[in-house]
Amino acid sequence: MKNITQRLLATVVLATSCIAAHAATDLSQVPVDITQDLVDYSSSDFGHTFALGLGQQAGSLNNFFADKYTFAISGVNDVVGLITSLKASANDGLTITGFDLRNSGGIVFHGTQDVTNYLPGDQAWSFASGLHPLAAGNYTLEVDGYVASANGGSYSGNIAVAAAVPEPETYGMLLAGLGLLGVLARRRKQAQ
Repeated sequence: MKNITQRLLATVVLATSCIAAHAATDLSQVPVDITQDLVDYSSSDFGHTFALGLGQQAGSLNNFFADKYTFAISGVNDVVGLITSLKASANDGLTITGFDLRNSGGIVFHGTQDVTNYLPGDQAWSFASGLHPLAAGNYTLEVDGYVASANGGSYSGNIAVAAAVPEPETYGMLLAGLGLLGVLARRRKQAQ
């Protein structure tokens, strides 16, 4: 009986160590605040290089990441973001699975892989605010993916913000308002 218990315990320990050896590893870095770069330069570079340790296996079920870059903006701003991760083959480097801009309410912009201007192996993902500029607030840029080969890999990117350019209708209202102020000033001057 004692011998069976010892064998059973040894089997459980061995099975647990095998499962632990093949458990998925979160390779995410701690969130990085890029606010100051956006304030100083209106853009910020970001990226991450991954190298697998001895015994770590590549693939979507083994080593993944969800890197976060935080920033705060004031006023209304247009925003564009782009990341790339070059792959020599489908089973090489990193595989990017998501590129999103979030705020406290959820996803603001969902990045898409750009296969029109880039080759699929370039893994270029982008988003742009276009007609929907960002309001003042706190945001998180998230890059998701996994290490596709034992050789590791890297991604790099850039995000840029700029004060939103008014629509043509806004310029029309501004000119009409200035014209009205001019007419009022002229009447006031003639009345004196």
